[in-house]
Amino acid sequence: GALIVKHVEKLSDEKTIQAIQENPYMQYLLGLEKFTEKPVFVPELFVLVRKRLDHDFFNMLTLMLAETDGSKPKKEHTDEDGNDHGGTMKIDATCCDAEVRYPTDSNLLEDGSRLIDRLLDKFCARHKVKKPQTHRTEARQAFIGLIKKKRKGKKLIDKTKLIQIRCLQADFQLFLDFLGKQSSTLLACFSRHDYKCLQAAFKMYEQQKMMFEQNVRRCADRIISIYQPHLRPIVRGKSKATVEFGAKIGAGIVNGYTYVDHVSWDAYNESQDLLLQIQLFKERFGYLPATILADKIYLNRSNRDILEDFEIHSYCKPLGRPPKDPPSDEMKSRMAKAIGERNEIECSFGTGKRIYRANDIRAKLPDTARCWTGMCYFVKNVMKFLRELCLALTEIWRFFIIIVTMRIYVCYPLSVKR
Repeated sequence: GALIVKHVEKLSDEKTIQAIQENPYMQYLLGLEKFTEKPVFVPELFVLVRKRLDHDFFNMLTLMLAETDGSKPKKEHTDEDGNDHGGTMKIDATCCDAEVRYPTDSNLLEDGSRLIDRLLDKFCARHKVKKPQTHRTEARQAFIGLIKKKRKGKKLIDKTKLIQIRCLQADFQLFLDFLGKQSSTLLACFSRHDYKCLQAAFKMYEQQKMMFEQNVRRCADRIISIYQPHLRPIVRGKSKATVEFGAKIGAGIVNGYTYVDHVSWDAYNESQDLLLQIQLFKERFGYLPATILADKIYLNRSNRDILEDFEIHSYCKPLGRPPKDPPSDEMKSRMAKAIGERNEIECSFGTGKRIYRANDIRAKLPDTARCWTGMCYFVKNVMKFLRELCLALTEIWRFFIIIVTMRIYVCYPLSVKR
């Protein structure tokens, strides 16, 4: 309930607790027996909740909403192999952007230098030893000299990167030698998050050094943030931004409800999700979809063979050269209608990003970010369920008013006419 309030109202964790504290309706949603002015729980508990939930859990809740709403697809026909078919599934993929600074090489090297300096300060303060002299000042001056320039030429960028790489290499060596001389263990002062960031910093340094020496701009599993090392650059080719940073998700819509079927931090071809989404559809509803509406990237030769084997309809253009006999007018109208219906999932992505902040994932861990993404689309499904419920109540009320009006007209016709 608290997560629903957070994403519907677009609040932070702290503001969500304050809003629940002041609003009796929200407390009723959470299941409290009476109104209280005390915080329901501390905001830090949201992190533990997100670690326990994932998109599969929210898909299960969405399925419960669909069954309650009567939106479960109905059986339409049975194929030659005895498999039942019913319903239409619309599938597509998108990227849920993480809240991260745009990565540049100089910024990453500066973060690594700052991290090493902070860990040395933490270690020396804990064990009360003198901090060794580092190259932090030199690296910082080179970085400041670069970012203050209005126009940054390639020579200045390469010179700054060379200074940063050399300073970071010397600080890494100094860091390891200094810790190796101490008798105390590292577990006494460094947290698990520090270890994770330190490993990401080492990997980032190796990548930056390799790219600088080989004069290339690409590498495998490139680190774009040492504080969120699971993020990868995903090339989407959109007009707004050619590269996005976040999780790539494959989703499907059945009768207006959105199901997040696949979440990946690495870039992949979404056409690989077709068979997975067909299997998930059968697990949820008990039979195969009768029709699948998808983008042309899903309709390659192998996926067309899969659709043909399962006897699933898909209104798409045939591969290869245009046929000698043009399609009939009825087929053209069906294809045009299918293209219009498939736009529903594009609208779902837009609604999830613009209204429920699916393009601004602020959770820093992979598990919590996966929960945040699934929650954005689950809240969208909840709001759809509430709209359908309000519509049904309105229709019942209109029917009740019509019945009462008819009874009054039958009992008192003269008074009604006057």
